[in-house]
Amino acid sequence: MKEDHGEESPKVPHKTRLRVPLYEVDIGHAVYHGNYYHIFELAREAFLRDIGYPYRRFMEQELHLTVVETSCSYRRSLHYDDLIEVHTGISWWRSRSLAFSQTVYRDEGAKAPTLCTAASLNLVCVRFTGQPTTLPAGFVDLLKAWSDSRP
Repeated sequence: MKEDHGEESPKVPHKTRLRVPLYEVDIGHAVYHGNYYHIFELAREAFLRDIGYPYRRFMEQELHLTVVETSCSYRRSLHYDDLIEVHTGISWWRSRSLAFSQTVYRDEGAKAPTLCTAASLNLVCVRFTGQPTTLPAGFVDLLKAWSDSRP
Protein backbone atom coordinates (compact mmCIF):
# COMPACT_ATOMS: atom_id res chain seq x y z
CA MET A 1 0.00 0.00 0.00
CA LYS A 2 2.78 2.39 -0.75
CA GLU A 3 2.59 5.51 -2.83
CA ASP A 4 2.12 5.07 -6.59
CA HIS A 5 1.19 1.39 -6.49
CA GLY A 6 -1.39 -0.08 -8.81
CA GLU A 7 -4.55 -1.84 -7.62
CA GLU A 8 -3.64 -3.60 -4.42
CA SER A 9 -5.95 -4.70 -1.64
CA PRO A 10 -5.35 -3.38 1.86
CA LYS A 11 -3.63 -5.79 4.26
CA VAL A 12 -5.78 -5.19 7.33
CA PRO A 13 -8.62 -2.78 6.72
CA HIS A 14 -10.26 -0.30 9.04
CA LYS A 15 -13.53 -1.69 10.37
CA THR A 16 -16.75 0.26 10.95
CA ARG A 17 -19.79 -1.42 12.52
CA LEU A 18 -23.22 -0.03 11.64
CA ARG A 19 -26.88 -0.99 11.54
CA VAL A 20 -28.68 -0.46 8.26
CA PRO A 21 -31.01 2.51 8.85
CA LEU A 22 -34.61 2.46 7.70
CA TYR A 23 -34.17 5.42 5.35
CA GLU A 24 -31.78 3.38 3.15
CA VAL A 25 -34.37 0.65 2.47
CA ASP A 26 -36.65 0.71 -0.58
CA ILE A 27 -40.15 -0.65 -1.09
CA GLY A 28 -38.65 -4.10 -1.79
CA HIS A 29 -37.31 -4.15 1.81
CA ALA A 30 -33.68 -4.06 0.70
CA VAL A 31 -31.11 -1.29 0.53
CA TYR A 32 -31.49 0.54 -2.77
CA HIS A 33 -28.32 0.01 -4.87
CA GLY A 34 -27.36 3.72 -4.91
CA ASN A 35 -27.72 3.99 -1.15
CA TYR A 36 -24.79 1.66 -0.55
CA TYR A 37 -22.66 4.71 -1.33
CA HIS A 38 -24.06 6.43 1.78
CA ILE A 39 -22.79 3.46 3.82
CA PHE A 40 -19.39 3.63 2.11
CA GLU A 41 -19.20 7.35 2.87
CA LEU A 42 -19.94 6.83 6.57
CA ALA A 43 -17.19 4.22 6.76
CA ARG A 44 -14.68 6.40 4.88
CA GLU A 45 -15.37 9.27 7.26
CA ALA A 46 -14.82 6.95 10.24
CA PHE A 47 -11.55 5.75 8.68
CA LEU A 48 -10.32 9.33 8.20
CA ARG A 49 -11.27 10.27 11.77
CA ASP A 50 -9.52 7.21 13.17
CA ILE A 51 -6.25 7.81 11.32
CA GLY A 52 -6.26 11.35 12.68
CA TYR A 53 -7.36 13.36 9.64
CA PRO A 54 -11.12 13.93 9.86
CA TYR A 55 -12.74 15.13 6.65
CA ARG A 56 -13.34 18.49 8.30
CA ARG A 57 -9.58 19.17 7.95
CA PHE A 58 -9.90 18.89 4.17
CA MET A 59 -12.82 21.31 4.23
CA GLU A 60 -10.96 23.77 6.45
CA GLN A 61 -8.28 23.87 3.73
CA GLU A 62 -10.98 24.38 1.09
CA LEU A 63 -10.34 20.89 -0.29
CA HIS A 64 -12.53 17.94 -1.17
CA LEU A 65 -11.85 14.34 -2.09
CA THR A 66 -14.02 13.93 -5.19
CA VAL A 67 -15.05 10.52 -6.49
CA VAL A 68 -13.96 10.19 -10.13
CA GLU A 69 -14.42 6.46 -10.69
CA THR A 70 -16.17 3.67 -8.87
CA SER A 71 -17.11 0.05 -9.26
CA CYS A 72 -19.37 -1.96 -7.03
CA SER A 73 -20.28 -5.63 -6.87
CA TYR A 74 -23.57 -6.43 -5.14
CA ARG A 75 -23.47 -10.03 -3.93
CA ARG A 76 -26.13 -10.23 -1.22
CA SER A 77 -28.79 -7.69 -0.32
CA LEU A 78 -28.80 -5.73 2.91
CA HIS A 79 -32.01 -5.11 4.85
CA TYR A 80 -33.23 -2.75 7.53
CA ASP A 81 -31.51 -3.21 10.89
CA ASP A 82 -28.90 -5.67 9.59
CA LEU A 83 -25.75 -5.40 11.67
CA ILE A 84 -22.95 -4.80 9.20
CA GLU A 85 -19.22 -4.26 9.24
CA VAL A 86 -17.64 -2.13 6.54
CA HIS A 87 -13.97 -2.80 5.86
CA THR A 88 -12.19 0.23 4.43
CA GLY A 89 -8.63 0.54 3.23
CA ILE A 90 -6.45 2.48 0.85
CA SER A 91 -5.42 0.44 -2.19
CA TRP A 92 -2.98 3.06 -3.52
CA TRP A 93 -2.25 6.76 -3.49
CA ARG A 94 -0.39 9.22 -5.66
CA SER A 95 0.31 12.92 -5.32
CA ARG A 96 -3.27 14.03 -6.14
CA SER A 97 -5.38 10.88 -5.94
CA LEU A 98 -6.07 7.75 -3.98
CA ALA A 99 -8.23 4.65 -4.13
CA PHE A 100 -10.40 3.24 -1.37
CA SER A 101 -11.30 -0.43 -1.23
CA GLN A 102 -14.48 -1.15 0.74
CA THR A 103 -16.35 -4.34 1.55
CA VAL A 104 -19.57 -4.80 3.49
CA TYR A 105 -20.18 -7.90 5.59
CA ARG A 106 -23.42 -8.82 7.34
CA ASP A 107 -23.08 -10.18 10.87
CA GLU A 108 -24.66 -13.64 10.87
CA GLY A 109 -24.37 -14.25 14.61
CA ALA A 110 -22.66 -17.57 15.31
CA LYS A 111 -21.95 -18.13 11.61
CA ALA A 112 -19.18 -16.46 9.66
CA PRO A 113 -20.03 -12.99 8.34
CA THR A 114 -21.48 -12.86 4.83
CA LEU A 115 -19.79 -10.76 2.17
CA CYS A 116 -22.57 -8.60 0.72
CA THR A 117 -20.90 -5.86 -1.29
CA ALA A 118 -17.44 -4.89 -2.53
CA ALA A 119 -16.51 -1.54 -4.01
CA SER A 120 -13.52 0.43 -5.15
CA LEU A 121 -13.57 4.20 -5.38
CA ASN A 122 -10.94 6.41 -6.98
CA LEU A 123 -10.85 9.95 -5.63
CA VAL A 124 -8.94 13.07 -6.58
CA CYS A 125 -8.13 15.98 -4.29
CA VAL A 126 -9.66 19.22 -5.57
CA ARG A 127 -9.87 22.79 -4.33
CA PHE A 128 -13.30 24.31 -3.77
CA THR A 129 -12.76 25.93 -7.18
CA GLY A 130 -12.70 22.46 -8.76
CA GLN A 131 -8.99 22.59 -9.61
CA PRO A 132 -7.09 19.35 -8.86
CA THR A 133 -4.35 19.75 -6.27
CA THR A 134 -1.95 17.63 -4.26
CA LEU A 135 -3.07 15.70 -1.22
CA PRO A 136 -2.13 17.55 1.99
CA ALA A 137 1.31 16.50 3.28
CA GLY A 138 -0.06 15.83 6.78
CA PHE A 139 -2.67 13.49 5.34
CA VAL A 140 -0.07 11.61 3.28
CA ASP A 141 2.12 11.25 6.40
CA LEU A 142 -0.82 9.70 8.26
CA LEU A 143 -1.54 7.35 5.34
CA LYS A 144 2.08 6.22 5.40
CA ALA A 145 1.96 5.66 9.17
CA TRP A 146 -1.34 3.75 8.87
CA SER A 147 0.02 1.62 6.04
CA ASP A 148 3.29 0.90 7.88
CA SER A 149 1.40 -0.15 11.02
CA ARG A 150 -0.49 -2.92 9.21
CA PRO A 151 0.80 -6.48 9.47
